[in-house]
Amino acid sequence: MLYAAPLEIERHAIRQSPGAGQSVESVNGKILGLHDDRETAPNPPISGGNAGGGRRRVVLFLQGPASPFLRRVADRVAAAGHEVRHVAYCFGDLVFWSVLTGRRLSERLPAPPTVFDRGRREGRGDRLARLIERDGVTDVVMLGDGRPVHATAVEVAMARGVRIHILEHGYIRPDWLTLEPDGMSGHSRMPRDPEQLRAMAAGLPPVDLTPLWPASFLRYALYDFAYHLPNVLLGPFVHPHHRTHGAVPPPVEYAGWAWKFLKAPFERRHLGRVLPTYLGDGPPFFLFPLQLPGDYQILRHAPGGDLFRIVEATIASFARSAPAGTRLLFKVHPIDNGLSRWHRRIGDHARSAGVGDRVDVVDGGPLDALVARAAGTVLVNSTVGTAVLAAGRPLHVLGEAVFAVPGLVSPGALDDFWRAPTPPDPDLAEAFLRVLVDRIQLRGGFIAPDSVEFGSRAVAARLLEDEERLPISLRRPRSPKPT
Repeated sequence: MLYAAPLEIERHAIRQSPGAGQSVESVNGKILGLHDDRETAPNPPISGGNAGGGRRRVVLFLQGPASPFLRRVADRVAAAGHEVRHVAYCFGDLVFWSVLTGRRLSERLPAPPTVFDRGRREGRGDRLARLIERDGVTDVVMLGDGRPVHATAVEVAMARGVRIHILEHGYIRPDWLTLEPDGMSGHSRMPRDPEQLRAMAAGLPPVDLTPLWPASFLRYALYDFAYHLPNVLLGPFVHPHHRTHGAVPPPVEYAGWAWKFLKAPFERRHLGRVLPTYLGDGPPFFLFPLQLPGDYQILRHAPGGDLFRIVEATIASFARSAPAGTRLLFKVHPIDNGLSRWHRRIGDHARSAGVGDRVDVVDGGPLDALVARAAGTVLVNSTVGTAVLAAGRPLHVLGEAVFAVPGLVSPGALDDFWRAPTPPDPDLAEAFLRVLVDRIQLRGGFIAPDSVEFGSRAVAARLLEDEERLPISLRRPRSPKPT
């Protein structure tokens, strides 16, 4: 049985500057070496390899969330008797590793060794390979596998038999984290075979989806600001080759948020006018939860990697095939910065397709109630998919997703879904969620202090297990690396 609660959408001093084409490696402020990015010598054999057998591990941490979370995981790994390394690519990576660690000064532990890689992007793979060889790295931990620096790291580690741990927000929301090998979505090792999922679920306990910790947008915003401000002010002088992984520079992002804040009263009034149509006894409708256009789950695991074109094609399909009288509701992502202008963009497409009076956009509203009320949900690979499955409602998936399993998602093309949405097999949905939680989900969060403490403990324990919970035989081919 599934228990589904309501879902609320949710020391490094630089002592010299490198010359052109060169990068500095720094450990706790001490210069270790000056390496030329143009070096072309082949990589020698690596001693990392299989990290199992209970032997001592050397765990390398790359970029993490803008919070103290990754440093807390590293502290727990070190406390368990293993070695820890860290690579920083910008000042923001150092902020939560050495300054804002989430501990009082009296409780603060010495920062594990850090390499500050300020070199050109083209040489990152070679520099990382040399570090793995030099220190005998057995495991690599990173936030997501989509951003270019992490896509390169996955290739380097995979080629050398180093165990890869991809950390992210959970496929289940809120208050869950993902920790899985290789990558997410289309790169995930989660089985897509229904019978394999049923067999793996045998004997696993029910999943409790009850939220545990309060969310704080203010803390999230302050953490984000603390990460990006040093990069904006000092980055051009200290790490000029670094590029933000976000779709737009931080100042542009913050300008979008400021404009969104100013428009909030108008949006609340719009929400009050539109939502009753979808939460009461109004006409049947379909829900499309929007993701962030710059999300690597879109860029790497969606058709064409372009959310704007996907939305346009969805509206055209709805106009072409949806029964008369049905409606389509787009729900903006909770942390969308407003730069996509979804209201205007979607309104223009709907009017051009002749369904302007049947399509709405809202920024807010209760997700669980909308999912339950909708005739079906269409999405790319949003984690809303697991909420739809838990609610037993029809789901159509447009991209690569861990839940794109026959029997869970509605079969056929999108044109068919509007006319005949098929609910998931309830037994298979329960089996899928049990396997998902057992193999790659952990309770915790990146922001709330209690969730950081709980989650960092769980993640450290899981990544130090001798055997991977999803075997390498389930590894999937990787899509082309972004540039």
